[in-house]
Amino acid sequence: MATGTPSRVECKDCGTAIAEPSDTPLEKRTPCPSCGSILRRSYVEAVDTLEFHASLGFKVKRQGGDKPSLEGKTGDDLHRKTGKWMKKEQVVDRENDQYKEVVTDPESGKEVHRCEEPLSQHRDHGSAKKNARVGRKK
Repeated sequence: MATGTPSRVECKDCGTAIAEPSDTPLEKRTPCPSCGSILRRSYVEAVDTLEFHASLGFKVKRQGGDKPSLEGKTGDDLHRKTGKWMKKEQVVDRENDQYKEVVTDPESGKEVHRCEEPLSQHRDHGSAKKNARVGRKK
């Protein structure tokens, strides 16, 4: 969120610095010591913070196959429950029946989640949870 505060007030006619608040009403302004004008120009400095997050993904497909034989992703990932950015590495290796996911807190370097298992046993995680709910009847 940007914040802005008047950083300088000057005479609009001659540019002389004026030592009064920018919101001083016209009738209460002191005339400029250089030219006598009561017109003012206020300068505001806006400051904000910008963060960049990135991730890189890859897919290896064999000719004639419908799903990639190998795919992965590494980089920044937003943890939805906490709203905190984490580092995530994920690899799905269908040829070797392997799944790996490691989530690390970038501030502390602490590993917050690790899952390494045969892909054939990787059930009810991530998007698989959503797919399981689709078939349920109320």
